[in-house]
Amino acid sequence: MSRELKDIGSSTLKVYLLLLEEGNALGVREVQRKIGFKSPSTAKYHLDRLVELGLVEKTRDGLYLAKNSSKPPILYAYVSVYGTLIPRLVPYAVFFTTITLLYIVFGGKDFFALTTGLIATFILWIESIRLIKFLKKLKKVKSKGEC
Repeated sequence: MSRELKDIGSSTLKVYLLLLEEGNALGVREVQRKIGFKSPSTAKYHLDRLVELGLVEKTRDGLYLAKNSSKPPILYAYVSVYGTLIPRLVPYAVFFTTITLLYIVFGGKDFFALTTGLIATFILWIESIRLIKFLKKLKKVKSKGEC
C-alpha cells in the first residue's frame, strides 16, 4: 500500500475521495464536472490510474466504483456517513460528550469520573478536528500541471 500512496497524485486523490464520498459508480463526464477538469480525458486518466493501483474497479457499463476494501492506509481513519467522509473518532467524541454532560446534569459527584470524562471528550474532539482539517487540506491540494 505504501507504493500506492507514493504513486497517487493530488488530482488522482481528489478523484478517489469523490468516488468514496459518492458511494456509487460514476462515469468519466460526471467525474470531470464534479472535480472541474477541463476535459474528460483528464478525468479518464486519473480514473485509469486508480484502476491500475487497484483502488477502483471499472464496471461493465464503463462506470468507475471505489473499492472500500482497498483504501490507502491514511483513509482508514475516516468513514463515509451519508456520502460525507468523517473521522472515525467523531462518533466516540459525541458519545463521551453526551455521557459526560448527562453525568454533570444528573449531579454526578465523583471527581475522578468527571475528570476522566472531560479528558476523554477533550482528546477525542481535538483529534477529530485535526483529522477534519487534514481531510480538507487533502481535498484542496492542487499540484501544478495535474489538472
